Formats: sequence, structure tokens, C-alpha cells
Amino acid sequence: MMPHMNQMAAVAWLMAMMLSPETLALQGQIASAGGVFFLLPLAGALLLHGVNIAASPWPDEITPLQSTYGVMGTSLLLLTARTVVTVCLATATLVTAGFVFNEVFVYWFPNFGFAGLLLVILVGLNLAGRRSAAMVQIVFTATAFIGLGVLVLAGLGGHSSESRQVSVEAMAVGPVTLGLSVIALIGYDLLRYTSADLDDRQAKLLSGIAIAALGLLFGAWNATALAYVGPSRLADTSIPHILTAKAVMGPSGRILIGIVVIAGSCAAVNLLFQAVSRMMADMANHDLLPATAGMSSSRPWLPLLGLGGLTGLLMTLGFAGSDWLDVSLRGGLVLWTITIGLGHLALLLRRGDRAKRPDRSAPRSLVGALAHLTLVVVMPFLGIALIVSHDDPTMLLRAILTLIVLIAGLATAGCLAARRLIRRRRKASYPKEGVSQ
Repeated sequence: MMPHMNQMAAVAWLMAMMLSPETLALQGQIASAGGVFFLLPLAGALLLHGVNIAASPWPDEITPLQSTYGVMGTSLLLLTARTVVTVCLATATLVTAGFVFNEVFVYWFPNFGFAGLLLVILVGLNLAGRRSAAMVQIVFTATAFIGLGVLVLAGLGGHSSESRQVSVEAMAVGPVTLGLSVIALIGYDLLRYTSADLDDRQAKLLSGIAIAALGLLFGAWNATALAYVGPSRLADTSIPHILTAKAVMGPSGRILIGIVVIAGSCAAVNLLFQAVSRMMADMANHDLLPATAGMSSSRPWLPLLGLGGLTGLLMTLGFAGSDWLDVSLRGGLVLWTITIGLGHLALLLRRGDRAKRPDRSAPRSLVGALAHLTLVVVMPFLGIALIVSHDDPTMLLRAILTLIVLIAGLATAGCLAARRLIRRRRKASYPKEGVSQ
């Protein structure tokens, strides 16, 4: 792939998960809770993610985790949040895309049929290889981003009388809205598994640009939603993006937001399938999972089929739209936030050993340590705030603990299988060494 195309694909991977319909629904929650002050948590989230981008290692994140938390701890940190979010978000967004396609474009086409068709296409694209998935990703992400931008431009200078009266009333700005803003911008850190050929400077520069661009877009989008819909109506709906688009452009807005939802769903799922399957292959290279057939870094078809199969199973069993799926997805996002903090704790502990980094000056080490410490404290705190503030915190906490136990069991089985495989290979090599001697 040409260098400029590689950078375009990297930006597309970076933005993908943040353009999903689930994220647009989160933006509605943030705007309804904060009113005209939603910019404060949005700015705070951008700052936190900017620090995370600057302070995180590139591209290898497994080695520092493994040196601090060991085999089991690293497997649990990597698998729990990301695999859960992959399966739950893929199920939710593809079924949402199916309903939108059915209601907006072709009413006679079954919505679950369209969702299943998208799932098969996306799995097939990823099985075909990284290049095909990256090329399509550019189209998906650009379509969703441009579509939202057109709606924002169409809404410039407009408002409704209802939103003007109530937009200044909502001022619930605090840890909860900051936490929602943080989880709405999660997903860019998967870039290391889709564009590992970028160097450290390129990756961090593109990540910063992508986060800043999305911050501007979401700021303008939320302002448009408050101007046309108002916080009270945004708080009472699960589809604030669709209400906003219809209020801005009428029937044309309904069609345009339908395109955005479908493109954003495909972009998010394509990213998760591509990145998480390659993350699992990278784990196999670090002896955290069995290095069997189908776990190669170039074509990790085994984890890809597993993720796609679980998504299809949840669709078939009717979990899409259920409270269980929504709570599990929120639990996965909360865990993702907490694992960011735990990842920086590992880096902070490693940074304390100055013998390993003699080239680091004291001021730079102090700044880096403060960056790590900030994320170690703030990210888990925001995760806990999201649990406590949930409509049913007991159910959310129970779901999180269940997910941890389930993934811990799978991680244990994977680690044991990897160790057995290593032992067998070592035993098989002993007779050959003896003969050669």
C-alpha cells in the first residue's frame, strides 16, 4: 500500500469505533446531561486521551504488561474488555444497521437478514487480508464522517423554540459525563494492531489529529442536537442522532443519517474484527495463547471466525436490543477504561527502574511519570463512577464480574494450552539435537 494510502487507512482505523451508532447515542446522553456545558467533559476526555496517546508505547503493548502482570494477568487485561466489546458492539450495531436499512431504504428486506449479510461480508473482507479490509475501511469511515459533517453544516444558525428555552437548564457536569465522554472516544488504541508498520511519531501524530477532528465534529454535532432537539427530548430517546437529523433536514436528514448509521456500523465492526483478531495472534506470538494454525499474524482466521461466530450466535438467539447486551456492552467499555489505567500502572512501575532507561533525563522522566500517574488514578475512578451512576449498578457490576470470570476461565485454558504446546515442541526437538551431536 502506498505511504499516503497507508496513512489514510490509519486515520480510518482510528476514527472507526467512535463513529458507530452506539457512540452517537452516547453523545446524545452527554449533551442531554450537560446542556450547553457539554464542552467541559468533552474537552476533559480529549485531554485524557491525548495524554494516553503521548504516553503509551508503540507498537508493542504486550511486553510491558507481561513483565508486570505475568501471563494470566496480561491475558485477562487484553481479552476481557476488547473481546466483550467486539462481540456485543458488533451484535448491537449490525442489528441497528439492519433496522435502519429496513425502515429507511428497503422496507421489505428483513432487518436481521441485512444484519447477517453485513456480518458475512465483513468477516469475508477480513479473511481476504489486511489490504482489502483497509481499503473498504476508508470508504466506511469517510462516509460516516462526511455525513455527520453535512448535517452539522446544514444545521448552522438554526434552532427550535423548545431547545432555546431549555438548553441552559441542564448543567449536570461531573465525573459521570466525563466518564461517558471518555468511553465515547475509546477505540483508537487498536491502531497498533492494524497499522503496526507506522513509526512511533507517525502513529501518535495521526492519533492526535484523528481525536482532535472527532472532538470538533462531536462538539458541533452536540451543539446542533441541543439547538434543534433540546436536552429534555435527547434524554428521553435512545436514537438522539436520528431525531437530530430529521429536525435539521427533514426526510433528507433521515436518509443521510441512515447512511451514516450503516457506514459507521460497518466501520466499527470491521475495525474490531481486524484489530482484535490480530491482537489475539500477537498474544499467541508471546505464548499467551496457543500458536496453532489460524493464529498467524498475517491471517488470523481462527479468532476472526470465533468473533464472527459469537456475534452471529447472539443475533440468532435474539440478544440484540436486550438489557443483557446493553449492560454487557457498557461493562466492556467500563473495563476498557479501567484497563487503560492498569496499562499505565505497568509502565509507571517499569519507569521506576531507571537502570533500564539510562538515556532518559530527569525532567522528561518526571513528566512521563506524572502522565502515567494521572491515567492510573483518573481512568479507574471514571470507570467506578460509571458503575455507581448506572440505572441498575448491581446488574452492571454483576455483569462485569461475570465477564471477568468467564474470560479468566478462557484465558486460563488458553495459557495452559500454549504451555503444553511449547513443552511438546521442546520434547520433539531433544532427539534431533542428540542425533546431530
